[in-house]
Amino acid sequence: MSAPAANSIAVIGAGSVGSAVAFSLLLRQVVPDVVLIDIDEDMCKAQVQDLSDATFLSNVRIRQGTLTDAQHAAIIIITAGAKQRPGDTRLDLIDRNLKILKSILSSLQPIRKDAILLIVANPVDILTLFAQKFSGLPKSQVLGSGTLLDSIRLKRILASRLNVSYVSLHS
Repeated sequence: MSAPAANSIAVIGAGSVGSAVAFSLLLRQVVPDVVLIDIDEDMCKAQVQDLSDATFLSNVRIRQGTLTDAQHAAIIIITAGAKQRPGDTRLDLIDRNLKILKSILSSLQPIRKDAILLIVANPVDILTLFAQKFSGLPKSQVLGSGTLLDSIRLKRILASRLNVSYVSLHS
């Protein structure tokens, strides 16, 4: 398997969130190459096969890769993390997801100096802070998804209650 193009996006974590991110990237055609990576290689392969069926809608290539492939990506999106157990709060995930994040970022070294790192795993704000420290990238290149999902959910609820189209509401 060849290394990803310099203008690729690597999505680390091929679960529900990671595969949804990859699907959005396929539809939006942000870059020509999307690399999906997961510790569960069989599940990742299945996700790539499913997502490949959607490539008729775009000219984006989706493929399975490794953390070594992600080192060369322009944007690295980390969705990998432990699942929240019943009764857990997002703060209960800190120790487990911090270990996962640290392992991923140490495997990405040396990371591309101009890479953008986007953290989506929870608790996102805390993990984003540590991702900046672990990655060695400047703060301006390490971002967290923050409250974006909460804002999107609120917008959908408001649209439903106001009986208007979602696209009619603006932030």
